[in-house]
Amino acid sequence: MNFGIATVMKPYPMAALEIEGRYWPFDVLKQHGIDLPALEVKALFSDWFSHISYLAHIVEHCIGDPVLNSLGLPAEEVTLGVAIQFPNKVIAVGANYASHLAEMGLPVARWEPLPFFFKPPTTTMVGPGNTVVMPARTRQLDWEIELAVVIGRRLSDASREDAMRAIAGYAVGLDMTARDWVQQPDSPIKVDLMRGKCQDTMCPFGPVIRPAQFIKDPHQLRLQLWINETPRQDANTSEMLYRIDEQLSLISQFVTLEPGDVLLTGAPAGSGVSYGAFLQPGDRIRASIEQVGVLDVGVTSPSVKAFN
Repeated sequence: MNFGIATVMKPYPMAALEIEGRYWPFDVLKQHGIDLPALEVKALFSDWFSHISYLAHIVEHCIGDPVLNSLGLPAEEVTLGVAIQFPNKVIAVGANYASHLAEMGLPVARWEPLPFFFKPPTTTMVGPGNTVVMPARTRQLDWEIELAVVIGRRLSDASREDAMRAIAGYAVGLDMTARDWVQQPDSPIKVDLMRGKCQDTMCPFGPVIRPAQFIKDPHQLRLQLWINETPRQDANTSEMLYRIDEQLSLISQFVTLEPGDVLLTGAPAGSGVSYGAFLQPGDRIRASIEQVGVLDVGVTSPSVKAFN
């Protein structure tokens, strides 16, 4: 039975099982006699692969046992937070889709070395809902859908084979960009990734972590994004210039990856700068990755602060 791991706000963060669009909060399961390895998602990563195998048996009971089945809450009755609160590291890979490089007027090739950077996690990461706050000092807030990879085992100078085996699961990620900050032609270094990509709420993530066992081939997934129901991005992960295992292996040569860390694997064509259109308060973003999930977020005015 396919399932996901989510965080529901009660209002405190609580792990939950997601099964076919319904949610079973861990504290409710515990109250009904179910022994659970942890009550928060991040704690599951202390031994992810054993815990997820155990949770698969609990999923069977949630479906087959009438009492446990009745505990499942429909999506409209839960508020979802960031699926993992919060990883030690969020690493974003750039220049990984030829189509995006072409639309940005950049060399279409595998860049050597692989470009990557960090997104400070606790304030950039938000879950579904009206959670993206328009930065007060930007007029060019852009979108990029990305397949997010969550790490299940420690990786240091890892082979590609070990890297692939260490993947815990996948989620939908959005790498938001303040285009009028990221490119600084008058600056000696020409780029400002902190103001351009790491402002508050600029990394929506979720809505669930889909365990890797349910994704047959992460390099054959359709990615789609709509702004106010207008299609903007439509691509496939097969277009990646660096495959996921290669990304993880290369990054682990310089940075030790830990259980629960998140990797954003790059964006295809269709970001706002290519249309000459940018986000405004009131806009809705719907981001879908085949087999993984659909992440819906809304953009609010700078006066609103919404972290979950």
